Amino acid sequence: MLTVLLGGTAASAQDDYSRQAGEYALSGPLPGDQTRPALAFGPSGGYVVWQDNVTDGNGSGISAQRLNDNLSGALASFRVNQVAAGHQEFPQVAVLANGGAVFVWQGGALGFQKIYARFMNADGTFATDDILVGADTNQPSLHPAVAVLAGGDVVVAWSRMEGDGHLQGICARRLSSAGALLGPEWVVNQTATYNQSKPAVAALAGGGFAVAWVSESIRGTDPLVAEGGTDAISVDVLARRYDAGAQPLAGEFKVNTQAQLCNHPALAPTAAGGFTVAWEQRDAAVRANGLDVLARTYDANGVSIAAPVVVNADRYGDQYAPRLAVHAQTHMVVWTSLGQDGSYEGVYGRALTASGAPSGNEFLVNTTTLNRQNHPVVAADGTGRLLVVWSSYTGVADGVDLYAQRYSSAQPVPTPAAPRVNGLNHSRLVVSWAELAGYELQHYAIYVDDSPNALLVTNQMVVISNLVAGSEHTVRMEYVLRDGRRSALSAAGTGTTWGDDFNFDGLPDDWQARYWGANPVRWPAGDADTDGDGATNLQEFLAGTDPTIHASSLRLGMIRNGQGLWLNWNTEPGLVYQVQVSTNAIYWQDLGRARFAPGGVDALAVGGSDLRLYRIIRMR
Repeated sequence: MLTVLLGGTAASAQDDYSRQAGEYALSGPLPGDQTRPALAFGPSGGYVVWQDNVTDGNGSGISAQRLNDNLSGALASFRVNQVAAGHQEFPQVAVLANGGAVFVWQGGALGFQKIYARFMNADGTFATDDILVGADTNQPSLHPAVAVLAGGDVVVAWSRMEGDGHLQGICARRLSSAGALLGPEWVVNQTATYNQSKPAVAALAGGGFAVAWVSESIRGTDPLVAEGGTDAISVDVLARRYDAGAQPLAGEFKVNTQAQLCNHPALAPTAAGGFTVAWEQRDAAVRANGLDVLARTYDANGVSIAAPVVVNADRYGDQYAPRLAVHAQTHMVVWTSLGQDGSYEGVYGRALTASGAPSGNEFLVNTTTLNRQNHPVVAADGTGRLLVVWSSYTGVADGVDLYAQRYSSAQPVPTPAAPRVNGLNHSRLVVSWAELAGYELQHYAIYVDDSPNALLVTNQMVVISNLVAGSEHTVRMEYVLRDGRRSALSAAGTGTTWGDDFNFDGLPDDWQARYWGANPVRWPAGDADTDGDGATNLQEFLAGTDPTIHASSLRLGMIRNGQGLWLNWNTEPGLVYQVQVSTNAIYWQDLGRARFAPGGVDALAVGGSDLRLYRIIRMR
């Protein structure tokens, strides 16, 4: 078992973090490449978001997946962006106080990118359309960052060409927790020569926030460049603090102390109201060392607690693109290291104390080392758990997929979320649940109606039969591991079988009475299309749509674009759908995970040229 010491000495057991189970494929194998992930979660779950080249049918798009409370993927991934023109890239996510989330990204044609945001409700449905955050100019806006302040407002920062009147400048804007724009954007940087780029933003404990970025400027004459000397460009990390009203508390200041090339700053708050900055920096004195990861911590007044420290212990080669997460008095830093794990890039991490000093040894995060593991991100939930997510390309499976590793200050087995329980017909219910990824599972134990006898299942679905029509049932579950450990029981999931079908027309009588009254004589047949929308009454029942309203129906379509063959359909926000496939219309099997509908449309790349039939089943 790997133990990571976060702060203090080995006696400070309350801050010890251990690897919790093994690495796991967070989003499952998906078409295309899943790269540049971002992550945010709390005690009850959260979201991971990424860019991929198979999500919106037009270049790169933004996909996300909801994480349940055991940090496994809850249902299938979904598309975030509505605007599909050009490439949608560099997504970020932050969770809101109400359990919702805000996503930001850059999107548009090369050279004309804009910054967008989209807000999500606590129930996983979209609260807004795509919101244009910055001014609508013809200059590219790039590399957004986002944070949710203690008071609930959202701050988005980004770089834009001519944003400060020169080359790239750092712009920022506030939004409400509902997605309303609060005032105009403003320029963060004071230094305006050359480029100011790649901002990071963090909400601070006192209600304000800090912004850090990469700054190019003139640092004087470099006699080594040419005879007689010439101007040398300095590439530094600068930062600036703001109060809760977005008023600057002071001017910008330089974080690094050496005249070296710096890049990719990351920010995280401290429990005492300050913040820690991490960045990559070129070691010009020892060329073989390449890039190192450095960090520096500031107190609540913006005063440095100590000089910058080198985080990585292995100095040879390149260690770059750090990310930070805060837990209690300490931080975890993760980064990409080139060649250290024996095969191209690997993901490494190390803890920092409250004063910003490295604590314990650096450690390898990824278990699979074949080929490339890079672009790590890390987040903490405030209850003793950390999650690291990265992109992995092994060359064995197609494309780049997302993997994850949990860390925890305790080692209990996670408690399952309540299972989903749905009626299959008049006498059967189907129970399904998310996979417990990363653990050596013996089986899932399923308890129906508080029965002491469990159904033992190794997949993620079970059908309960011989039930009474129209009867309601509760189902709980627990995880049982191979080492004998068991989780606590989940909360109860509840479902109801279809009502009686006394006229044997294939439809529940109570459902027909809801739409056509109590007299069975007036009930149309299951294969009739009462509202003329192309869907039979039975199909409308299965889809959860209204059989008396023409506009309410589940419509499937197939399109082919440059990314292959796509199945698309309209959805009701908040419902869960399962795509099924068949070659003969008799035997059907699930295609991928069940899909939660955050908005009004969904699509799935199905690929291939074989003749296959598809249908959509509403799960709940």
